[in-house]
Amino acid sequence: MAASRGNLAVVTVAGVAAYSEALAGIREVGVDCDVLDVRDERGLRNVVNSRDLVLAIAVGSDAATALDHLAPAALPVVKSMLLESDLAGGSEQKHPGTAITVDMPPAALIDRLVSLFPTRTRLGAIRGPRQTESDVRVLEQAAHERGLKLKVTSCWEARDLIDRFLKFKSDVDFVWCPPNPQLYNSVTLKPLLVTSVTNRLPVIAYSQQLVEAGALFGGAPDFRDVGRMTAGVALRILNRESVPTKLKARKFRFAYNQRVARLVDVKATGLEHYGEDLLIIR
Repeated sequence: MAASRGNLAVVTVAGVAAYSEALAGIREVGVDCDVLDVRDERGLRNVVNSRDLVLAIAVGSDAATALDHLAPAALPVVKSMLLESDLAGGSEQKHPGTAITVDMPPAALIDRLVSLFPTRTRLGAIRGPRQTESDVRVLEQAAHERGLKLKVTSCWEARDLIDRFLKFKSDVDFVWCPPNPQLYNSVTLKPLLVTSVTNRLPVIAYSQQLVEAGALFGGAPDFRDVGRMTAGVALRILNRESVPTKLKARKFRFAYNQRVARLVDVKATGLEHYGEDLLIIR
């Protein structure tokens, strides 16, 4: 069956840059479909209960949660742009279909850190409500295997973020801040980035936008490629092919802010050896 408007719908939160990139990847594969904003509950309810709809795609955790509540149990759903913690927190696959997660493997990030900053061997990391003991162990192993000294501190409340961050001062060369919506939001991010620069304690972030805003370096999935993966799975389901219950992002992109590097006096080396997967912000 071909994907077309009426038999396939995409649900997301409009205006989120990462989701827009994923939507572009979905369309790049040739999937023609209606796109619904999760905040329009009445419209969403009408569409997901339509007799013509044969598959829904959720882009983001809010969309996945909405489809869990509103979509008929038999409707196949592809849930994309999720974190592993979203699945553990209740967005597991309740419908036939696939979940696609976008967590950055610690090894992928640390490999880039070691390559770009070979003389900086002390890494701090903030463990928030989304990071489990297992996540910490994986990070510890990746750091140990690459010769980094790792220090982890826990922060469970956004109000404690700056205090926990400053406890790393003089002890580490960078502080990695993994995705954690309970900690990083419109209220906390600006003070964190200002504190980072004024204390020369660089932030390693989880998105290009945060690197542009004042983090030194960061990595994230190639969201357009995640969109292409999402569309590919949807088409397989429409063609009645078997699909895995879970997939992980397969490509990652990185960003480096040269202006921040000058301010915190931590400069990368060997930039000429990197390709299109490293964005240099001047």
